[in-house]
Amino acid sequence: MSERTPVVFIRDLWLHASSWDRWVDLFTVHGYAPIAPGWPGDEPTAAGTRERPGGLADQGLHDVMQHYARIAHGLDGRPVLIGYGLGGLLALELAGETHAAGAVAIEAVPVSARVAALPRAAGRGPVALGREGFRVVFGGAVSREESDRLHDQWAIPAPPRVLREAAERAGLAPRPGGRGVNSVRAPVLLVTSGASRPRAAGEPASAGTHGAAAADDAVGFPDRGPSLVIDGGWRLVADSCLSWMDAHEL
Repeated sequence: MSERTPVVFIRDLWLHASSWDRWVDLFTVHGYAPIAPGWPGDEPTAAGTRERPGGLADQGLHDVMQHYARIAHGLDGRPVLIGYGLGGLLALELAGETHAAGAVAIEAVPVSARVAALPRAAGRGPVALGREGFRVVFGGAVSREESDRLHDQWAIPAPPRVLREAAERAGLAPRPGGRGVNSVRAPVLLVTSGASRPRAAGEPASAGTHGAAAADDAVGFPDRGPSLVIDGGWRLVADSCLSWMDAHEL
């Protein structure tokens, strides 16, 4: 490609942006201009964020959205937004606002599934996810050893406001072929695993879009779990995203 298309990776709850580092390296080799900025309040490293989580305390979903919107608007050219989990939902919602060239939502399940069996964010302090909680949310389809390693490498606390607001917005699951509110019709890819995360009591097995672009295309990995972006099989997922982007000439 004559110009390097910018790609913005958006992290999930409880995962530091450095969990995208291998994706950034791969997309750079393939001729893109990728970046993986953290949420506002993140330290440069996962260890630093765990040690100094205070910057996360007052962040809400609107703050995170506007943070990435400013980043996208400051790039040279229309970006492709790629998000994982809650980051996938943010990528879909930001697609129209930022006039994105395309959006990829990976494992963008209803956000209530992320907090159903985890510590309640009643106070103002960031909510940490221990190894057991990490395994419930991310690592249930990989070995305990790999789940613990992924936790130790990339897990960080989550802002309590984001957790509360995410729980209030339960049911934000994009569906292929559904109607969205993206005012700029850019191509959208939905990537899912075969092992669903736990749903909250009373939550339906599927839900429609709410304030997000609908998915035009979908690819599933039925033999993979929700850690598919960060575990040992990440390259297969990344390659499928690259193939889709190439097919759409992004």
